Amino acid sequence: MADAVDIANDRILDELDRRLANHALARECPVAEQCEDCGVPIPFERVQALAKLPCLRCVDCQGYRERQGGGR
Repeated sequence: MADAVDIANDRILDELDRRLANHALARECPVAEQCEDCGVPIPFERVQALAKLPCLRCVDCQGYRERQGGGR
């Protein structure tokens, strides 16, 4: 029979597995160091803010593209 320590350990390992899987999924999204439209470096903060989304353009170029109806 499992004791409280074994149960707690299993829960911690399950949580660690979940977090590692989420981290791996987050990095599968394409991330560019420079905007693919204008070549301006993309700030680290922008990449972090879009944690699980593609980050290929700077704020200005992405905004322009969205206003033109191009989306991502």
